[in-house]
Amino acid sequence: MKGEIMPKKAAKSVLLSILFITAVSAITLAAEQATSPSASPIAIGLKAVGAGLSLLGGTVGAGYALGATGAAGIAVISEKPEEFGRVLLFIGIAETPAIYGIAIAIVILFAI
Repeated sequence: MKGEIMPKKAAKSVLLSILFITAVSAITLAAEQATSPSASPIAIGLKAVGAGLSLLGGTVGAGYALGATGAAGIAVISEKPEEFGRVLLFIGIAETPAIYGIAIAIVILFAI
């Protein structure tokens, strides 16, 4: 482990994130064609798939972050109850991927 730039688990997560972002971008580009009046059913379906993928990525990412942050936060609060505010802040920060996923899904669906 010494001398590694990035642990294998983190590298795998980064690569999956890049793949996910690329897939959502490609589906979003296809969904832009769905906004025209002569849109094909496939383009409309891809628009829904893109919105679903953005929600999926956001909620799974937030769930993973909340699991790790919540477990560590409980350990900190059990030892130092005065750190409750700081733990609450970190848990709130871990919730932001879900909010971003919802915002991107709304943008994809309604082409704001």
